[in-house]
Amino acid sequence: MTPDYPLPEFTRSLRALGVPSERGSDHDVVFAPLLDARRAAERAGSVEQQLAAFDAGKLERAWRSGIATLAERRQRMSPADRRALSAELELLAAPLWQALADLKRAAEATRLARPDERRQAWERWVEEVRRVFRAADDWWGHALPALADPQGERGAFWRRVLRSAR
Repeated sequence: MTPDYPLPEFTRSLRALGVPSERGSDHDVVFAPLLDARRAAERAGSVEQQLAAFDAGKLERAWRSGIATLAERRQRMSPADRRALSAELELLAAPLWQALADLKRAAEATRLARPDERRQAWERWVEEVRRVFRAADDWWGHALPALADPQGERGAFWRRVLRSAR
């Protein structure tokens, strides 16, 4: 841990993250990348290692892979429904994708900051990490209904889209 740049607690105010889960559960698929990043950042010996631990591209790839995993678990027999569920989960994750884009910009600004501006840039980056945690927590809450009943209230996502186009 970098003594001059200690990371704050990111998870205390989150509701969904703290729900107990079994290893490999859907909850784990969603939150493991973020918790792994947090552990790596805690072990970091420099700001650069902290930034690398929360690499936005790596987190996004992990979550997109997780979405594919979640859809596969629910729609093994129907490729169309699997794609539709994936699309719905991706759409619900729009605030998370935006938070990751903002995190990437903040990390770059921290890397490029002059020494006298580095602390301030790092603090802005920390706020973006906090936003990513909140966005992931919120996304999980919005994704649960689609995951709990992949047919949804009135049918699978792609069927609802087709109906609304009529």
